[in-house]
Amino acid sequence: MENSGISKPTVSYGLALAITSVVNAILVVAKEESPIVMDLMKKITFHHWVTHCAFVVVLFFGLGCLFARANGGRGVNITASRLIRSLVAGVVLGSLIIVGFYGTGG
Repeated sequence: MENSGISKPTVSYGLALAITSVVNAILVVAKEESPIVMDLMKKITFHHWVTHCAFVVVLFFGLGCLFARANGGRGVNITASRLIRSLVAGVVLGSLIIVGFYGTGG
């Protein structure tokens, strides 16, 4: 498979976005459902949303760097259409998790 001219950073951070979107949604549900998780996040910084945002940003950049170093530094090798499908799937799944959680009275 070739990446059809998509740059290594685009692929790497695109995949990082897809994964981070899902993890973000899971973290929202976890902290809203678990007082232990919420209290821990409040203790790490002065507010749980600050901790949440810091975690998501670090995860995004960490995954992006990791994916860029894959295949001996050549990055992940996928087609443009597969990258787009992965991005859309990650963002839609993350959105559905949050909407489903709050839509059911979470």
